[in-house]
Amino acid sequence: MEPFLLTLSNGAVLSGLASVPGKSSITARCYPLIVGVHGGTYTSTYFDAASNHSAATFSRLLGVPFVAFDRPGYRDSSALASIAKDSTFFQEEGKYLHQYILPKLWEDYGQPAGATSIVLMGHSLGCSACIIAVSLHAREPEARYPLEGMILSGRSTTSALTKSQGEAQMEEARRLGYVEYPLGVKDMVMFGDSELGLASPHIRGISDEITHRGILVEFEDRRFHWDDYWKDYAKLVKIPLMAAIGERDGLFKASYEDLKDFTEAFTNSPRVETVFIPGAPHCLELSYWGPGWYSRCFGFAIECVTSATLA
Repeated sequence: MEPFLLTLSNGAVLSGLASVPGKSSITARCYPLIVGVHGGTYTSTYFDAASNHSAATFSRLLGVPFVAFDRPGYRDSSALASIAKDSTFFQEEGKYLHQYILPKLWEDYGQPAGATSIVLMGHSLGCSACIIAVSLHAREPEARYPLEGMILSGRSTTSALTKSQGEAQMEEARRLGYVEYPLGVKDMVMFGDSELGLASPHIRGISDEITHRGILVEFEDRRFHWDDYWKDYAKLVKIPLMAAIGERDGLFKASYEDLKDFTEAFTNSPRVETVFIPGAPHCLELSYWGPGWYSRCFGFAIECVTSATLA
């Protein structure tokens, strides 16, 4: 994927990676601009970590543009200016995504590529901003970009960490001023024990290379505030949703029932797919399940925009 650096309408900078291929022999009549939203302690490289774990592979094959941006405060993207007293990090990030990022990506990548609409693809903590942005879009009849689908992975309602584990993580993060996994620990959390063989040796080998310091306030929001308000946003979502979690997810409680508890909050979505993947770890996209999951995501995205356009 090709790196980009954009200036948003508020003067802020947005970095990321993009794949904008020409149409292929199997490009659908209606196709989306898929926008990848990475999770905590990752960047846009999450969606382009290796040739066999890259959205670009499917983008080129299907002639479907894919853009992954670095969330505010990650890599070269400007951090959020401030957080209002009556708001939270994810609420402000969701507004920022809706007001500044998605209109710019649509203008620079979606429209020139001939895409029909945007479909969001969020992972882990990146799902929060997606949910809020989609709910805000639903309440704005004259939004500056079309939006017809949302894909979420590595997320359920309940953290897999015990209360003491969570408090210990936050205590260390506050001491440092950011969230960072000790060297060699992250691949265990994201892919499980190496003896399970859920991800390739190469991916496990570059785990620390593709990591990034996490933003303290986003982890605080997830742990202490998110549960108080997210369902109010979820019920406002009015586009199709596909949500998935792997059975061996190490960050969120992972069973079909846990995921169904999450997806049932989207009461006004016209189509909800609850995808429980046996054996898979937290980072579906980087695991051995990655190619299958990417295939499913691109197919779902094409279905969403086709139904919206031709129905």
